[in-house]
Amino acid sequence: MSYPVWWETTLTIYNRYEDPITNVITWYRTVVDGAFWKYVGDRVTINDTVLDTKNIIARIRKDDRFLPYHEWVSKPNDEMSNYFTLHEGDIIVKDEVDDTINEYQSGNRSSDLLAKYKKLQGCMSVETLAINVGAGRCNEHYLVKGI
Repeated sequence: MSYPVWWETTLTIYNRYEDPITNVITWYRTVVDGAFWKYVGDRVTINDTVLDTKNIIARIRKDDRFLPYHEWVSKPNDEMSNYFTLHEGDIIVKDEVDDTINEYQSGNRSSDLLAKYKKLQGCMSVETLAINVGAGRCNEHYLVKGI
């Protein structure tokens, strides 16, 4: 499948998993190539209030490692790292990074990762997802929007 030449960005995806029995949170890291990344800033006026909106849009090429969230969380913990998903609250960082998220260690929490890369417009917390794959689709991909 041929993708536009501007789909050249490498992304690092962090998937959050909370064990339903122990409530322990684990983050799984996956690197994907050939994505599209765009920072979108806009102004919205509601009555007399002007709000600046800052969003990021990413388009991730169809990938055999992708699983819908309900399938990904059903995998045994030792297999989850072989796949990735996209779900509200997951984190995506522009470029390949090797940071590890550990919610129980100061300096390595998800909030620390977001603070580290956010000021460079280089990461997002996923808010919405569209799975644009299937018959008749040109450039099959996953569309993610976040802040």
